[in-house]
Amino acid sequence: MSRSQENIGIEVNELKGRSLPTWEVVIPKKKTIGLIEKVEGKYRVTTNKTNSVMFAKTLDAGINDLLAYFTLHEK
Repeated sequence: MSRSQENIGIEVNELKGRSLPTWEVVIPKKKTIGLIEKVEGKYRVTTNKTNSVMFAKTLDAGINDLLAYFTLHEK
């Protein structure tokens, strides 16, 4: 029971005016799927729907983790 592969177009936008460097990951014309904040050298990834928190070593890894979570749990 595997899902067929599908490309998901995303945008990663840096949010200004925050105390921590922060990015939002957005599926254009649909919704924001989560936020990524740089905290003490790590990237804290928070999902929008369930507020689940994950940590990643790089911004790219955080984006990939967020997309994987979205694909498995929210889609």
